[in-house]
Amino acid sequence: TAPIGPASRFCIPQEVQRAQGSVREMGNCVAGICGGSSTPPIKDVVTGNVQGYNFTPAEAPEPVPAAPAPVPEPAPAPAPPPEPEEPPKPVPTEPIVLETMQGDWVNSVGAKIKVTGTEVSLNGMVMKVHPVTLNEDGTVASIGRIWQMKGWQAEDQIEFKEAPSREVMEFARSVIWTRATEKRMDEWTAQMSALGYSGSSRDVMSRGIEGCCPGTSDAKASVRVDDADRDKAELKLLNDLIEQYRLPGMANIPPRKVIPDFSNRGHTGLSVEHVHYLATSFKEKGFLKRKNNNGHDIPVLVKQPVSSELGKKSIENWRSKVRDEKGFPPSEHYERLFKQDEVYTSLGNGHFNQALNLFFCESDSIYKAQKYTVGADKDLQEAVYKGVGAIVLRPEIELRERETISRLLNSKREFKWSVNADGSLHIMDAAEDTTQCKQFEALSKVLDAVELNCLVRSELGVKESHRIGQ
Repeated sequence: TAPIGPASRFCIPQEVQRAQGSVREMGNCVAGICGGSSTPPIKDVVTGNVQGYNFTPAEAPEPVPAAPAPVPEPAPAPAPPPEPEEPPKPVPTEPIVLETMQGDWVNSVGAKIKVTGTEVSLNGMVMKVHPVTLNEDGTVASIGRIWQMKGWQAEDQIEFKEAPSREVMEFARSVIWTRATEKRMDEWTAQMSALGYSGSSRDVMSRGIEGCCPGTSDAKASVRVDDADRDKAELKLLNDLIEQYRLPGMANIPPRKVIPDFSNRGHTGLSVEHVHYLATSFKEKGFLKRKNNNGHDIPVLVKQPVSSELGKKSIENWRSKVRDEKGFPPSEHYERLFKQDEVYTSLGNGHFNQALNLFFCESDSIYKAQKYTVGADKDLQEAVYKGVGAIVLRPEIELRERETISRLLNSKREFKWSVNADGSLHIMDAAEDTTQCKQFEALSKVLDAVELNCLVRSELGVKESHRIGQ
């Protein structure tokens, strides 16, 4: 075999050249690969089959056809011009009279309402003690002592204030009644279904628990999950507000000098059923005095001149409650207080103080044929006549700040904060009590007075009472 030179590494071997019978073609091949100016075509290329060399020349790849040019999509049809929005209709100005109220309504807290004459039905239940009431000129004044008429909100929408009287309706929550159309009822049904009022829960009157009808416990309310950062922020807010307005030290304030603050529980005041529930507990189980920051909650009070604006509102609000609800201590008890220069209004633990006042006045129980008497319970006697240690705030505190403190004292009940003898607080570092708590206790902290009455009756199994439906 002939030696293979550097250039021949890129050439066809000599044996193949002999098989082809053309030395000239071999030279052309070498010249083309090793730097020749042109590459002559190779003719009659055949496959070689010589010992040690088997090959087939690679075939030239077939040309790939070019992809067809994309077909342009037709231009989309222009969108039709939006229909012009219907201009808002002016708010009606005609007087709201009894005829205006007739028919079906849905309110903003999820209740279906029907008005027939002066009779008002809430989710199918007639509210006998809360009919439509009229002013002397025939215009609507209120729906009993639940909603006070405010006026037109929009076409087919009427605004009420959730308050027991017109004197205290200014800062109360607004509740909007909307005329029930087919579309609005479809929306209401979808909302109630999303809140769980579907399936067996659709028949709300057979639930067995008073207050489980849509709209009776605020179906508009949202569900809130645990949030440690929010808890810290709200505890700090509570701490800062109390520190900003508190008077030095702690003070023992006799319950007979205490009435609920105007801001208490959304201006609905106290639940008479819960006041008697606590008083019954004191009588049957004994009064548990607070020791080492354990026991009853610490009252938070405002030292309020009776001549101040919020003093007057608190007095009038409580005076109307006591006049209409005979289960509270008698009016004479409070009228003696109102003649003095100042009262103490409660932002927290208001039911506690009024339960003690039932013992001071030896009032009758609304549940049993018995009077509330102190007897031999020395701790109860001290609480009734001398009071318990309380945090007292200056009267300069604004209404909204009072509402915030009242709300946080109840909603943060699981944080067991403490107070030093000088009145300084330990709220920020309060430990959260994660032990189980009765649902009754948890709910009693956040419901308004009307809802709390229902809850207590359910807890005690009260089936017959003139307060049912109020």
